[in-house]
Amino acid sequence: MKRSVKEMDKINKILKSWEPPFDKANDEAWVDLQPKLSQSKKGKVLRFSWKPIVSVAAAAAVIVMIVMVWPKSRLILRETKVAQTEVITLPDGSVMTLNASSSVSFSEDWSKERTLILDGQAFFNVNKGSKFSVVSENGVVEVLGTSFDVFARGDKFRVACYTGKVKVTSGESKIELTPGSTAERKGKALFFSTFNLADASWLTGEFIYNEEPLMNVMDELSRQFNVKIIFPDLSGRLYSGRFSNKDLNEALELVCLPMGLTFEIQGGSAVLITDPIR
Repeated sequence: MKRSVKEMDKINKILKSWEPPFDKANDEAWVDLQPKLSQSKKGKVLRFSWKPIVSVAAAAAVIVMIVMVWPKSRLILRETKVAQTEVITLPDGSVMTLNASSSVSFSEDWSKERTLILDGQAFFNVNKGSKFSVVSENGVVEVLGTSFDVFARGDKFRVACYTGKVKVTSGESKIELTPGSTAERKGKALFFSTFNLADASWLTGEFIYNEEPLMNVMDELSRQFNVKIIFPDLSGRLYSGRFSNKDLNEALELVCLPMGLTFEIQGGSAVLITDPIR
């Protein structure tokens, strides 16, 4: 299958940054990829398509992972739908919680490499052992044994450390995190900040924001409640606050009212947001 120059540039960029020990060309790896796809441990068949189940860059990272254990290892793909989370036990016994509308892929053989690629958001409780790596389009997270959260959607990349130490790399930027600290990609660099470990998190259905672009918050509302949200131009508007994914009406009130917005739930499957001032 032919790919565009833009797609191949993305693939080559990730392959170059990873520098894995393999001797197959990118196109050869693509050809050999499909036979390695396997069923998940739950028996759910994830149909792989060259249309984006995951992003092109994530697909490139899948190739990296496969060729690192070439040629015997099979690839496991898991994904969640909107308003769905899933707890996944990884080959080494580590546990990850995959947030809504996210996907993860990894080799079933972790005897040499503990590596997976993520498109979306996930929380990890990692058992001690060899280096554990989470690859995304905009950065790589490396640990030995710890718990941390990774958000990797589109051009947004953020990592929060809960226990142990976490090494985050994005382009030429590198940050080492300790509990209660975060690294977030802005432009081409990583920026350090802190958070309160006692705060609730998406793992308990609570989403907390501090000067977050309002459009991102609307996107998360859509994922958590499986509704289509129609909203006016919100560019440049920032939101600080929280919402729970237990009640749609309450969540919309917590987000919209402080921002001077009104909302209307239409049949339970769509929400119309309006700005009375504009």
